[in-house]
Amino acid sequence: MKSYVFLFGKNKDLSKLEIVSYLIKKKLKYNIVKIIDEYAIIDIDNFDSKKAINQLGGILKIAEFFEINDIQIYKNKILYGVNFFYNDEEIIEELKKLFKQEKVKAFWKKPKKGNVFSPKESKKLDIELIVFKNKIARVSANSNPSLFKERDENRPYFDKLKVTSLRLCKILINLSQVNENEILLDPFVGAGSVLQEALILGINVIGVDIDSASVEGSVRNLTWIKEKYRLKPKFNVYNIDNKNIDTLIENVDGVVTEPYFGPFFKKIPKYEDVVKISKEVETMYLELFKKLKTIVKKNGIIVFLVPVYKTSNGKIKINFENIIKELNFQVYSPLNTVKMPVKYSLKGSIVEREIFILKNSF
Repeated sequence: MKSYVFLFGKNKDLSKLEIVSYLIKKKLKYNIVKIIDEYAIIDIDNFDSKKAINQLGGILKIAEFFEINDIQIYKNKILYGVNFFYNDEEIIEELKKLFKQEKVKAFWKKPKKGNVFSPKESKKLDIELIVFKNKIARVSANSNPSLFKERDENRPYFDKLKVTSLRLCKILINLSQVNENEILLDPFVGAGSVLQEALILGINVIGVDIDSASVEGSVRNLTWIKEKYRLKPKFNVYNIDNKNIDTLIENVDGVVTEPYFGPFFKKIPKYEDVVKISKEVETMYLELFKKLKTIVKKNGIIVFLVPVYKTSNGKIKINFENIIKELNFQVYSPLNTVKMPVKYSLKGSIVEREIFILKNSF
């Protein structure tokens, strides 16, 4: 096994869950050496970091541990950068000594902010390293935010009230552990963000939405993404109420969705108004999960975002845990140090999210 470092994105718990879920779904042999809020150190067999970084949403950098004398330098003039987690001056001095022995003009660059280089800064470096106490790793893959931005801004259909962050979509898909050539369902398809990222990962997808404009828009987006990347996986999107999905869909391997939360709030709503909305949403979710019980494969994973409403008189949650308990869905975490649900909220948002990972137990 080789030893790898994974630097985490903003939501540390989601990043932790994603990398473990990814390794499980890829059926890779691994051993977790250490996981803290900033990074994970994991020993893995047959791992391709460059391929993985494009399939992960919550990982900023992947690096491999090595011995300093094994570093390979192909230029006589280089710009190198060091991401510090421990200020190990001895390792830096060893590096400088090595560059001098190899007659390499090496210029040391530091991150502009904090201790980690941004993706834009990383592109300018010939060698990027991560220094730990008594250890050093070379960055082999950096995330590329511009790819998400390109897909987000150029897709033909966009409605800010119906889209989910593409980076978050990729994380959620990995949490579902649905693999290439399997089938993923989004029963609240919206603009098709989840399905779009799933297609790129080689997954066949099905979407459902009661709103005809969303269905039409998501079909345009999915057709566009297939043509842009010449993708082979198939998609189907149905304009039906998701409580009737079992009339069209027989079997899926997993579900990922950011469901309907109720009307869009421009300001903090009244408590009594949200009580009524939350009851309607709760009923909708109950009816949906009754259908998911029959069409999601045994032990198939459902990744579901549940609303927490801010009101004029405190927060309101729906009784989601009662729904899953009644229908015998198992709350699941691929990493026992991260408990469900995981909180996720956007700055200034009136509706917060709790991310649940569930297994369809029988």
